[in-house]
Amino acid sequence: MAVCVSALTLTTFPLSAAEQTTKPDKTYTGTVTSVNPNERMLHVRGLMTSKDFNLGDACAFVLMDNSSGAINDLRPGEKITVNYQDAHGVLVADRVQQEPMSYEGTVKNIDPSTHTMTLHLRAEDKTLMLPADCKIVLRNERSGALADIQPGNHVTVTYETPDNQLVARQIAQTSEKFTGTVTAIDLNQKTVKAKATFETKKFNLADNCVIVLNGKLDGQLTDLKLNEKLVFNYDEVNGVSIVNRIAPVPEKTETEMVSIPVSP
Repeated sequence: MAVCVSALTLTTFPLSAAEQTTKPDKTYTGTVTSVNPNERMLHVRGLMTSKDFNLGDACAFVLMDNSSGAINDLRPGEKITVNYQDAHGVLVADRVQQEPMSYEGTVKNIDPSTHTMTLHLRAEDKTLMLPADCKIVLRNERSGALADIQPGNHVTVTYETPDNQLVARQIAQTSEKFTGTVTAIDLNQKTVKAKATFETKKFNLADNCVIVLNGKLDGQLTDLKLNEKLVFNYDEVNGVSIVNRIAPVPEKTETEMVSIPVSP
C-alpha cells in the first residue's frame, strides 16, 4: 500500500497557471456609470457598492431583445448583469447582458415644450424625459410616433437613469382601438356597448379605465351619453373586451383636413 501511495503521489501533475487563476463566473447587477471602449473598461454602480470590470476579448454582449451586441451598445444609465471572473482582485467580464427597467401605468400628461411625460402609477407619478430617439411600439409590434400616445393611454415604458434622470427609451401602447357610437350603458355591470358601421362591441370597464372629458382624465361612466361617438382603447382577453381608455373622437386640425380643389 505504501508503494502504491508513493506511486500515485509521484504521478500527480501540478495545475497549470490558467487552471489556478480561472474560477467559475460570478454575477453582478447594477447600473452603468461609464464605459470606455478604447480601454475596454466598464464601471457599474450596484445597490450598495460599485465595481470596475475589464471587458475580456471574448466578452459577449446581450441586448434586451436577446440579440448579440457590442461594447458600443452600452451606455450610462442602463441596467446590466455582468458575468465575471475575479482573478486575484482583477475583475474580468465574460458576459454583459442588458436588463430592462420598466414602469406600467397611465399617461397623465405629455409636454412637448419640455420633452417630458408624466406617468401615473398606482401610488405615485413619475416624470420621464422623452429623447428624440425614444421608440414607440404599437400593437402587433408596429412602429409608431409620439402622437400615437395620448393622455389616458395605458402604456409600458422602458427607461434608463443616466445622471439619475428618468429617460424613456421605449413606450409600448399595445391596446386595440375601436371608434363607435354608444348604444347602451350599464352602470351596475360597468359595461358599454358601441356600434360602428359593420360591428357592435361590448366593453367591460377596467378598474383603472380613464374616461377623458373636456380634456381632463377624471370623467365617470355616468358622464357618457347614448348616441355619443367615442374612441375605445381596449385589450381582448379570451374574447372579453376590457377597455382602459374612453375619449371623444379627436377633431381634425386644419393641417389634417384634405383640401379639395374647386373647378372654375
